[in-house]
Amino acid sequence: MNLDEIRTFRNHPTVILSQTVASGVILSLIMYFTLIDSLKDFREALILIGVMVAVIASISYVYWKKTLYVFTDTEINVTRDMLLSKSDKHIQYSRLASVTVRRDIFNRIFGTSTLMFNVNSSVNATSAEATLTLKRVSADILRDRLNALVFSKDMPLSDETEVHTMIQVTNTDVILHSILGQSTGQQMFGLLMFIYAVVTLFTNNGGGFVTAVLLMAISTVIPFISSLLKYYNYRVFRIGDTVTVESGLFSTTRRSFKVNKINSVRMRSPLIARLLGKTILEAEVVGMGDQDDGRSPVLCPLKRTSEVECLFRNLVPELYFESEPVHQSRAALMPMLVSNTVLAAIIAVVLIALFMTDAITSGMTDTWSLIVRSTELFAAFAIALLLYARVGMAQRHRSFDMGEDSFLFVHGAYDISREYISYDKVQYFTVQGGPLERMSGVASCSVYLMSSSGFRGVESGLFPPEELERISAEVDARISDGRYDYRRYL
Repeated sequence: MNLDEIRTFRNHPTVILSQTVASGVILSLIMYFTLIDSLKDFREALILIGVMVAVIASISYVYWKKTLYVFTDTEINVTRDMLLSKSDKHIQYSRLASVTVRRDIFNRIFGTSTLMFNVNSSVNATSAEATLTLKRVSADILRDRLNALVFSKDMPLSDETEVHTMIQVTNTDVILHSILGQSTGQQMFGLLMFIYAVVTLFTNNGGGFVTAVLLMAISTVIPFISSLLKYYNYRVFRIGDTVTVESGLFSTTRRSFKVNKINSVRMRSPLIARLLGKTILEAEVVGMGDQDDGRSPVLCPLKRTSEVECLFRNLVPELYFESEPVHQSRAALMPMLVSNTVLAAIIAVVLIALFMTDAITSGMTDTWSLIVRSTELFAAFAIALLLYARVGMAQRHRSFDMGEDSFLFVHGAYDISREYISYDKVQYFTVQGGPLERMSGVASCSVYLMSSSGFRGVESGLFPPEELERISAEVDARISDGRYDYRRYL
């Protein structure tokens, strides 16, 4: 197939089957749980399912038949001419953040690949602007041509598979990343739900057990499985000014994006991972939000901090600099202690009120009632201690520093993030402080920028306002003296 001559495409017909199967399964489950009692027999249920599948297949066929992708010299034109509605979408090549290749189960069965066109925009940041499914060979050729045009990347996809990854990520690392890469709050919630499930199981509270298991699955188990499948067989490399990330067990995803599209790079360390000396490397690239969970592209799953920092230095040297951060002063302690004391008091009052009622222990044996009430009292004190420990953690770790092309915020308490933000990607900047902060002579600042999941703010620790305003002054100075040039980011 000569793609220089053929510029008009239609999705591969197998998309009709994949859409029909997915929608049919969902509608069948809905029908089973809502209509099963009103149906007379199993045969009637099968007939109804067959009718629904036929309707879905017909609609999918019409969408497939009426949707065309036209590749011009400057843009992708996606047209859909339906009976009651028409759409004409224009995606300029200059606005593309990446052309992602995804191969799920259906793709592997039918020998196809899905091209996902991600636009450099905060609108629909976590979903592709358009997708096109073609035979695998045709998809690879089209992606190579677009990469050469958009990213000035001449290496074909077949040669990319031979490029060595810039950091060796084993599948054991991916398993640890899936477990320990979750935030501490997420891990604690999953643990609490597990404990609650055990308690309700032994107290014959079937409804509470099911609720606890569902919440634990949604908050902890499903993200673990999703992360494991997503980052298995992980590779990352850079060719010229283009970074490529490839991973996946059953569904393989390959993403490429230009370095100048990166707004910030973050070294994120949840508490347990940090105690083990491990860190995750993430990037904020507009239009590159993950379609499954909206998170930023991961440049490196959980690895030793020294290895991650070395990768950052080699992969994105444009934002990296050797830092000598300024830490929070003692003046920041008073406002943090006061605000956490108020919060601890509110939580303690709520837990003590629960202790004095029978709402939770109703129907339990005396032994389990004593255990639950003791747990409530323990939680009141434990949460207060955790809040005060959070103050100490924040005071120890929060800092900032300024480099030549980027600045660094170290923020968080139990979970720490070291975020390197490009001066040129700051949308706007605010310095604020409440009455307590003003009395102590400190303030915090919020930096707002476009991120992988839309508009995002990054908040600093508490520092003298004049120190924080140096960042805003540097952003303005780069605009005034010409160091900021929008053409570098097109």
